[in-house]
Amino acid sequence: MRQVIRRLIGVTVVSVATLTLTAQTPASPQVPQAAEAVSPLAPIAWMAGSWAAEAKQPGAQNPSKIFTRFTPQLDGRTMSIETSFDGKPMYQGMFAYDPALKAIAFWYVTPDGESIRGTVDTKEAGDPLFDFRMTLNNGVELHFQTRVHRVDADHYTWTLFSTSNKGTTWDKLFAVDYHRVS
Repeated sequence: MRQVIRRLIGVTVVSVATLTLTAQTPASPQVPQAAEAVSPLAPIAWMAGSWAAEAKQPGAQNPSKIFTRFTPQLDGRTMSIETSFDGKPMYQGMFAYDPALKAIAFWYVTPDGESIRGTVDTKEAGDPLFDFRMTLNNGVELHFQTRVHRVDADHYTWTLFSTSNKGTTWDKLFAVDYHRVS
């Protein structure tokens, strides 16, 4: 902790010194600025906002009301996600660009201690493909994929697939239609 504080103090001292020197340096001609870099989350930035859907869970008599909120953070460099079913928190997590994977990565957790980690493939033409592994609280790992089809600015379809035959075949489990609420 002391090392972190020392580093912060060092950064502060360097910043103040830089500002002081800059204030004393005569103005130079304006150099054209490079265009601002595109956010690595641009392919999924349209998801920012709040979304609602209804889906019938296996064995349930009535459909669950699903509410999901995607919130850009750190100037769009990350995006948090919160999902609830019938008002109860179900998933919390985030999306961020992972330079080692050269992909958008995501990680969610559940109230039961389950972990969901994956990547978003946006290289294919068309819909983003979310490829992920869910580790249950007993340590069992499951592999899934989700295809997110943007219908228009206020609607998307989320389709879940599970793998069979050791990942060589993907079977559609169900689809959920979301609509924007804000």
